[in-house]
Amino acid sequence: MNEVYKNPKYYEIAFSFRDVVAEVDVFEQVIEQYSRIPVSTVLELGCGHAPHVAELARRKYQYIGLDLNPAMLEYARDKANAVDALSQFELADMTDFRLAEQVDFAFVLLGSLQARNTAELVSHFDSVGRALKHGGLYFLDWCVAFSPSNQSVESWEMARGQVKVKTTSQTHLIDPAEQIFEESLTLEVEDGGAMKVFRETFTARQVYPQEFLLLIAARSDFEFVGWWNNWDMSQPLDKTREISRPITVLRRVCA
Repeated sequence: MNEVYKNPKYYEIAFSFRDVVAEVDVFEQVIEQYSRIPVSTVLELGCGHAPHVAELARRKYQYIGLDLNPAMLEYARDKANAVDALSQFELADMTDFRLAEQVDFAFVLLGSLQARNTAELVSHFDSVGRALKHGGLYFLDWCVAFSPSNQSVESWEMARGQVKVKTTSQTHLIDPAEQIFEESLTLEVEDGGAMKVFRETFTARQVYPQEFLLLIAARSDFEFVGWWNNWDMSQPLDKTREISRPITVLRRVCA
């Protein structure tokens, strides 16, 4: 079985349902309201194919993408070069990394915070804390589990030109005490009449809202700013009933 992350072209199509321009609008809204510093450099953790790099470049941000997969980084670098984006890409693990220089804003999207256990989760925030300037923001999309379940299955289809991709994501609990889930991602691709199937399986530690707040409260380098539903700053997560793509914002504590 071929691996999903070694095929960035199909992965990009699979997740092309996002409105990148609108999402960068939300970044700027959050920065305007809550950042204590001007923002010119941004860091994406688990950047994959870097879907936001062109729009961020258009708005004059310097982009740094960090990922563990060389194929994704090569694809992302080609994309950035095609639009002359001021960018750089780092092959590194988001749970333990160091940058040469600090950034003004960091983000991780679509639940891509891939800490496999509590130690890696703590190490991740240590790494982001080192990378982010005092007063800068850390923006997390779908990284806190507001609707936990023992298992779930989601499936959707996207197309680009003659290429069709059906994506299925399945998760199930494998260690309740450690809150470890296994997720399988399957892409069924129809490309030029040929059928291909790609599958990837990985494990990740799920993080629940109240333990997330306790984790941040116990740290000296971050403060909790807020969380909202569906990338909508008018929908704070207080009594929201249906939750979709919740965003969470932290701020690096000022010196």
